[in-house]
Amino acid sequence: MKSKMQMIEEILKGKNIKLTKQRKAIVKVFLEHDEHFKPEEVYDLVKNQGIGLATVYRTIEILKINDIIEEITIGKDRYYELKLFSEKRMHIHFTCKKCNKIYDYDKTEMILDLIRLRNFTEKEYHVDVEDMKIVMKGICQNCRR
Repeated sequence: MKSKMQMIEEILKGKNIKLTKQRKAIVKVFLEHDEHFKPEEVYDLVKNQGIGLATVYRTIEILKINDIIEEITIGKDRYYELKLFSEKRMHIHFTCKKCNKIYDYDKTEMILDLIRLRNFTEKEYHVDVEDMKIVMKGICQNCRR
């Protein structure tokens, strides 16, 4: 059975993109953490391996273009999370305006509502919905205290 890293390497190889040592280190961040990262946060985790911020930005762009990671824009900030192996293909993001933490909500009832919304939109407007991003903003439970 192939590892996730091998599968990503094959995807990129099929597009004539080499998975260099630096790119592997960046991919590893997304594979090992179920979080949303700003590029600077990824850089903080890999800079001790001699990887520069520009390399992080370029690699993130390559991974995004090839549907390995997904970009979430909240205000003026961009966050990235693993998309390729995600079991939560449909989920809602909540971001706290005070601490900036991002939470994923993927309860079954919410997913069913999202599927109904997608189906309604496709039928009503004769379109094919390929992606949905819902971002809610507010104050999280910890910051409310």
